[in-house]
Amino acid sequence: MELFAFPFAGGNEHCYRELGNSLTGIRLNVLPLPGRGSLMSRPCISCSEEMADYLFERIKDSLQRPYAFFGHSMGAFIAYMLCRKIDSENMPLPKKLILSGRRAPSVIEDEPKHKMPSQRFRQVLRELGGIPDAVWRDEEIMSLFEPIIRSDFQMIETYCHQKQNALDIPVHLFLGRYDNVSDEQALAWQLETLQPIDITYFDGGHFYFKDDEFLLKQLAKKIIDALAG
Repeated sequence: MELFAFPFAGGNEHCYRELGNSLTGIRLNVLPLPGRGSLMSRPCISCSEEMADYLFERIKDSLQRPYAFFGHSMGAFIAYMLCRKIDSENMPLPKKLILSGRRAPSVIEDEPKHKMPSQRFRQVLRELGGIPDAVWRDEEIMSLFEPIIRSDFQMIETYCHQKQNALDIPVHLFLGRYDNVSDEQALAWQLETLQPIDITYFDGGHFYFKDDEFLLKQLAKKIIDALAG
């Protein structure tokens, strides 16, 4: 089964490289997003509907084969939006929707981060983790990186949730135990699917799998188990 994956904020098609190396027997296809990685020369997309339309055009010819979605944080949000787009086109939904580090789309966002002054915005990013120290130490890289993440945050924070029919799709949700996602915000994913959601907690924060090889292996095993079930 092909596992399409979607980057977290600021991430590119290489952001799950270590995870992919642990997903034995699974073809991980991380879709590149405009404005970073191999598509750096293209403008970022800061509208969720536009992002869903863009990605749909790139995978629609692959949807007749068994496939699944995975995304962490912003990637989870994109995976959900793309499921909605696929459903609206009456095409086959993924066999599994595997989400990580993301509250349900019906949960209202906190203070819009994409409008914060640079110093405060960077402080928020440090608290979330996931950005290598080498990037923080290089102001030239950060000055290129910051607008990309702002655009990604804008896409999420300007999304206006509308109640829709629940999707008929199994949802597996992985969360860091110390992430800023409450049980209520996690359980709200149940509103989006007809099938019972499965929630697993890992002993970590928002990027629980980024700097902990043990948790990375655990996540990979959980993904493999989810796809096999």
